[in-house]
Amino acid sequence: MSEHITKDGTAFFIRKPHENDAEKIIQYSKLLFASTDQVLATPEEYTISVEDEKAWISKTLNNSSASTLVATMNEEIIGLLFFVPMTKIKNRHTGEFGVSVHPNHQGRGEGRALIKSLLNWANENDRIEKVFLNVFATNTTAIKLYKDLGFIEEGKLMKAIKQPSCEYTDIVQMYIETIRA
Repeated sequence: MSEHITKDGTAFFIRKPHENDAEKIIQYSKLLFASTDQVLATPEEYTISVEDEKAWISKTLNNSSASTLVATMNEEIIGLLFFVPMTKIKNRHTGEFGVSVHPNHQGRGEGRALIKSLLNWANENDRIEKVFLNVFATNTTAIKLYKDLGFIEEGKLMKAIKQPSCEYTDIVQMYIETIRA
């Protein structure tokens, strides 16, 4: 567990989740999916059970090439990051991550701290050489954050997202290479 400070001086913690966090992660995810159209899942699609969430937490904790982190404040989950390594021989040196921050905590540094924690971990992981993500092209705040952290745009998937309003959104693909000591 590591302590961090938001831009307004409030302490929060970043740690690996525990199985007993499963229900809180589900509640956090439901709130997040209902609050924005900048994520892939919709609230009605998110039907994971507490047991499934516990299994997912256990699986990522037992995989040395995967990582899941939660940001907490006052024992509540305010951010979530997961990193999934690719599994084929030719691409297992890479992995994709997703990150989210509670709507009431965005823009305060929690997302930046989660990503930096991931990158520190990836830099120490002998298998991971490239970390990548996909982000909605309309999520300009997130794209700016990723660029500030050194991520490079490497491509776009045109009209990859069709919102319920029938508007299309492109996906921006970004990556960063790990640093070996």
